[in-house]
Amino acid sequence: MARIPRETVEAIRDRTDIVEVVGRHVKLQRRGASWVGLCPFHQEKSPSFHVIPNKAMFHCFGCQKSGDVFAFLAEVEGLSFVEAVKELAAPAGVTIEERQLTRAERDAIKERATLYDVLEAAASWFEQQLWTTTDGGVARDYLERRQITHELARSARIGWAPGGWTRLADHLHREGYRAELVVEAGLAKPRDRGDGVYDAFRERVVLPIRDERNRVIAFGGRLLEGDGPKYINSPETRLYSKSTVLYGLDQARRAIGQKDRILLVEGYFDVLSLHQAGFGEAVATCGTALTADHVQRLRRLSRNIIVLLDADEAGTRAAERTLPMVGAAGMAAWRLQIPGAKDPDDLIREGGPEAMTQALTLCEPLLTWVAGRKVHTYGYTAAGKERARDELAEMLGGLTPAQVAEVAPVLRVDERELLTWARAWRPTRPPSGPEPEVPAARDDALPTWKAHRDVVHLLWLLIHRYDQVADLVRRVDPAILDHHAPAKPAIARLLQGESVTGILDDEPDLGVRRTLAAVVARTVLYTDHEAARAVVEVMVRLARPLLEMRAADAHGDAVRFGRAGEPDAARAAVAAYDRIRRDLRALEAAMDVGLSRDAAPDDLTDVLTRLALAVGSVADDREE
Repeated sequence: MARIPRETVEAIRDRTDIVEVVGRHVKLQRRGASWVGLCPFHQEKSPSFHVIPNKAMFHCFGCQKSGDVFAFLAEVEGLSFVEAVKELAAPAGVTIEERQLTRAERDAIKERATLYDVLEAAASWFEQQLWTTTDGGVARDYLERRQITHELARSARIGWAPGGWTRLADHLHREGYRAELVVEAGLAKPRDRGDGVYDAFRERVVLPIRDERNRVIAFGGRLLEGDGPKYINSPETRLYSKSTVLYGLDQARRAIGQKDRILLVEGYFDVLSLHQAGFGEAVATCGTALTADHVQRLRRLSRNIIVLLDADEAGTRAAERTLPMVGAAGMAAWRLQIPGAKDPDDLIREGGPEAMTQALTLCEPLLTWVAGRKVHTYGYTAAGKERARDELAEMLGGLTPAQVAEVAPVLRVDERELLTWARAWRPTRPPSGPEPEVPAARDDALPTWKAHRDVVHLLWLLIHRYDQVADLVRRVDPAILDHHAPAKPAIARLLQGESVTGILDDEPDLGVRRTLAAVVARTVLYTDHEAARAVVEVMVRLARPLLEMRAADAHGDAVRFGRAGEPDAARAAVAAYDRIRRDLRALEAAMDVGLSRDAAPDDLTDVLTRLALAVGSVADDREE
């Protein structure tokens, strides 16, 4: 196992001017401590892309993309992390010496292994099985029949899961990965009887599913022969949610930005064939229907989407379900039904890229396609057209004037009459009926941790005013962050003096990553003089809900024990309640002095002392 030493990576990062590197691809203008420009990763008219040189990071407030100089170069030039490091090494005057890790270093890495580590190890093993073993021959033959080139297969990291019940699990065990971690990653399943685990993927061509940072987070497996479902996917994990992940998006982002369109297909091999044929803007869902979260992720890259789903009934229904989601997101959507009911992979293998280019000229707006399907089903009678009209309105929450102009000719009705009806339209279903699941357009993050204002301010102070606040934060029990648990590891690492870039590399929670990146990009909030007072105020605000909740719990315990005839327990609960209330009053009194305009440093220290005592006593009560 060769590895670029971490200190080498840090040296290259420290010696590289991120503004200069980004400036090769983005026209930047100075704005305070940052540089701003139009984001290269999504279409925008007003600049929301920030480069923060003193933190060696970039962040886009539009598409939420962020990272260090390696992440930027990897994304914009389609490189791997290692390739980006090597690309920047020479200009930085750093010589890379990849060395073999010692056994002690390997053991230390495995000891703190994450889901990312075990999934990466599995991906490498699957690749090795495909390209270097006799067993992998059947999979190599299959890829050749599907006209998947060696270069594309390598780029997509396609692998082979051989037969046998525990071959992958045994390999990962020998590499030092815990069985519990292998199961958590979705690579193995516990046996129904007895101890041990067995492999989740066996005798399948395996396709790694990667996140937008190019990290393996799951797998899809294609059965070549024998019984069982043709395709299986990894189960949902902390890293992998089918409702938010799109296959191929890690490779498609650049092409989507260049062509300003998305090709949505159904199968993994459809994506691979399209990418190979020059249609790099193709993505697919991972064995599930398109969701509102998928749509929100895609709309940040382009507002134009072409739906290439199968021509069967399931594909038709899926296309119809897509309409209200893309409509609510403000996206322009088209439907393409490939002639001969072929899928994109079949079309390209038979006719080459030219056949796909020609097919794309046959796209029709998804709205008019759905309208045509409705009226074809219900007929052109007055009742049939009315039913088609009402169902379209139900799907879209009414019809806009632009939609009316599209739909009227299809329904064969007068546009002015239809527009009058659309303006007066109200849902016809009874009030007790279920509400339609039409998502509202929004730009917020995918469903992960949502940052609390005070946590954001605490992070900002630790990142931008570390010297003024770190010692103060260390004096208070981390229990004040119990209601914000996802952020606690990042705060602990910031207190240890770690760089934000290093923390972002390891942080699994999308909400925490985005919050950290946004905090770095916001360079003005508190001055050096304001920082100490501000961090004390923030910590007190974070602690109050914990103290108030514990007081309420103690009061409830006192009442409950009293009614149950347990006087000793009731007296203990009353004493705990009284102690918390005294601590809160003492804290409030200290704040009146310590946070006043003419407060001395010792007054702030007294606030922290009172806060530490109050939170500490709550923690003690909780342990008892």
